[in-house]
Amino acid sequence: MASENASDVTNTDILSRMSIRLENEGYYGVLSVLPVLLLYTLIFLMPVSFAIYASFHDIRLVNPNWTFVGIQNYFEVLGLEQFWQSLGRGVVYMVSSTLFQLAVGVWMALVLNQITVGQRLLTAVIFTAYLIPTIVVVLVGLLMFDPYVGVLHGFGAGFLNLWDSNLSAFSVEQWAMPVVVLIGSWKFSVFVTIFTLAQLRSIPPRFYEAAKVCGANKWQMFRDITFPRIRGVILVVVLLRSVFMFNKFDVIWMLTQGGPGYGTTTLPVLAYRVTFEDGAYGLGNTIAVVMFAFLAVGGLLYFRLFDPSDEVDT
Repeated sequence: MASENASDVTNTDILSRMSIRLENEGYYGVLSVLPVLLLYTLIFLMPVSFAIYASFHDIRLVNPNWTFVGIQNYFEVLGLEQFWQSLGRGVVYMVSSTLFQLAVGVWMALVLNQITVGQRLLTAVIFTAYLIPTIVVVLVGLLMFDPYVGVLHGFGAGFLNLWDSNLSAFSVEQWAMPVVVLIGSWKFSVFVTIFTLAQLRSIPPRFYEAAKVCGANKWQMFRDITFPRIRGVILVVVLLRSVFMFNKFDVIWMLTQGGPGYGTTTLPVLAYRVTFEDGAYGLGNTIAVVMFAFLAVGGLLYFRLFDPSDEVDT
């Protein structure tokens, strides 16, 4: 009887200690997650909530009064011809930039993965390009397309005769967007290289050795071994780069300010121009909210069609 009571006391003591430990773990778990939640609230929920709230008001920069107009701003934005044209230019800029970065980035990763001598040094040099400030990239691009001393201007206008040699490519509507894509993409191609190279180096060499024994050529090894193992990373990179380039503002604004005319005006640039040039702060926020909605829908459709996270796990 005494032993049974002692056993009951022991079990109760163990359960009590386990309960206290679980409570402590739950308490410390909440404390560890709390800074992340606060940071997420500060950098995402509050700005988005503020933008949505502002989009329902008529706000003039010269007049601090907020006039509630409901969804009138949304009807006005969706009725703007310039909005849909800017959306189209934004899609062109996003797709062109992403494809350019994907092609160059994957190519550099494949080359670096094959180099045996000086691989670390060359990899470090290439990765350093990603650390170059955007303003430096823009200044170099402006210099290279300068009508008087620009090397690429001389090649494009002089040798290929693509535009008037007396004009800057940025002032020619036909070539302004391609040049902006070129300058804005070469730096970010390294982003694709970093992801792809990491995945390439995780492929066991014995796969290629077995393929060589079976008589496979380089194309067959790439098709059957390399590509299936980097496909998931490529899908993730395409999603990330598409979102980044659709939201890109700094490169376009510093190069052309959205010109010539509206030739390189995408939705972020249009939102800026409407807000600070036209003084319509509420309408500018409405454009930003609509742009966010387009990105959210596009992201959901992308995950539904390709499911890149599942590809990476596989």
